[in-house]
Amino acid sequence: MRLSIVAAALCLTATNATAATQCSAERYVFGNHNFPSHEEALVQCQREEAEMTNAETGTYERAGGCHDIGETSQHEGWTYGRVALDVVARDSGDPYTFEGLWMCKPVAE
Repeated sequence: MRLSIVAAALCLTATNATAATQCSAERYVFGNHNFPSHEEALVQCQREEAEMTNAETGTYERAGGCHDIGETSQHEGWTYGRVALDVVARDSGDPYTFEGLWMCKPVAE
C-alpha cells in the first residue's frame, strides 16, 4: 500500500473549505516528504483506490471512494486538510479508512 498515512501534530485553526482549491505551487516539505496539494492528494487517493480495489489483484472492496474529511485549517501560513479512502477487506469484511494529509501555500489575494 502506497497511500501515505501521515500523523502530524499541528495547531489547528479552522478556515473555510474553499481554501483547499486555492493553492499556489509552493508545497510544505517535512524531512524528505513533500506534501501534495488538495488536488494532488485526491488524484493520488483515486489511483490508490483503483489499485487497492482491483478485481483481480486488490485486497479491498470499494466502500465510499475518496473524500475530504474534517475541516480545512491553517498552520503558520499553510493551508492543510485530509483526504480519506473508505474500503472493506475482501477476506474479513472489516472496514478500513486510509487518510492522507495535503498542505500548500494559499494563493495570495
